[in-house]
Amino acid sequence: MSFVTPKFDLVLGLSIAIFLQIMPLPIDLMGYRPNFILVMVLMVTLHYPKRHSLNMYAVAGLIADGVNDTSFGHFMLVFVLCGGVVSLLSRWTSYFASFYRICVVLFLSLLGSFLQGVIAKMQGLSSPLELMPTQAIIAVMFFYLCDRLVLKRAA
Repeated sequence: MSFVTPKFDLVLGLSIAIFLQIMPLPIDLMGYRPNFILVMVLMVTLHYPKRHSLNMYAVAGLIADGVNDTSFGHFMLVFVLCGGVVSLLSRWTSYFASFYRICVVLFLSLLGSFLQGVIAKMQGLSSPLELMPTQAIIAVMFFYLCDRLVLKRAA
């Protein structure tokens, strides 16, 4: 059981994710940056599925819209759809072993990247869809490190 309150868990996770999302990278590596905010929200939800609702995903999506300077609701739709999938799986995901949680995050990272690409194409923006698998793998590596830290702290 975690000794940190649910609101502090989410605020701490979102602040770390926002820092990683706005951290400057060399121009060659900018396309490989995964959506850290989505990964952090998924991690908090996988560990505490009954604490959060779709409203939390919508607010996190609006925060991601502000951080990434996209149109209003671009990331909000992606976050609500990915959060809905996690909410549907919430009866099982809290009991999953690490490997299965990693598979869920890989699938949801791919789904989120694909949805972001589709929405960008609908708005007439360019979106590098060929970087999608690499972004998902980097997101899974980041999730695995955070997952280990949360499990150590909760133990």
